[in-house]
Amino acid sequence: MLLKYSLLKKKLHNIVLVGAGNVAIHMGKAFRDQGYRIVQVYSRTLKSARRLSSKLDTAFTTNINRLDYTADLYLFCLKDDALLPVLCETHFTKQLLVHTSGTLPLNIFQDYSKNYGVLYPVQTFSKTRRLDMSDVPFCIEASNPDAALILENLVSDISKNIIFMDSEKRKFLHLAAVFACNFPNHMYHLAEKVLLIKGLSFDLLKPLILETAGKILETDPKNAQTGPAVRGDQNILEEHLHLLKNLPEIQKIYTFVSNSISAHMETPE
Repeated sequence: MLLKYSLLKKKLHNIVLVGAGNVAIHMGKAFRDQGYRIVQVYSRTLKSARRLSSKLDTAFTTNINRLDYTADLYLFCLKDDALLPVLCETHFTKQLLVHTSGTLPLNIFQDYSKNYGVLYPVQTFSKTRRLDMSDVPFCIEASNPDAALILENLVSDISKNIIFMDSEKRKFLHLAAVFACNFPNHMYHLAEKVLLIKGLSFDLLKPLILETAGKILETDPKNAQTGPAVRGDQNILEEHLHLLKNLPEIQKIYTFVSNSISAHMETPE
């Protein structure tokens, strides 16, 4: 085997977190709570490194030259454009290197170790919001069977939803996640701006948001779609556009999305 068998035993499993953002916070806590030892946190910023190391009761550094190379696993929780610049400053040999990106390829590590992989959690993470990781889908990819087995054993301690997926499929999954998560959240932000015109609270929409999200757990999104664009109600569509006359950017988005809804409802799957 390319990797030490001890990696399969939690008590001997030492992890270094490279990054201290939202993903690192949740992943670090989840593995720590399952008995894994977080031996070090690296972050470019002192505040982030100190905050996460305090939560995990471990060492930290803001100097990549002081990275602890004695660990078994290095979990890179960095922005995509920050990973390679950090890697270029490292000196790995056979350690297991893993990133959590939805878009970066597996082989980004190939010049730094023979053992590497991907753990992509299909979830949105916030610093202050607790999250049950047991249902989070984790997409796994690895450079060799040993690394794949180790990652599967690792993730199985925090989630029961594990999928092996190659880099190309993972990119499309991440793209879909942007549509399913980031875009709707932006729509909530725009909805709040519309409400504020008349001093109304966003809380009025929360039951509607919960019901809308709940429906797609029981049916497909196309069948769950409602609203004036589905009904072809031109009077309401035109009235809404009139109400948005002083918000031309939102008016443009309203028109584009309504046209898209109409077109997709008329198109067979």
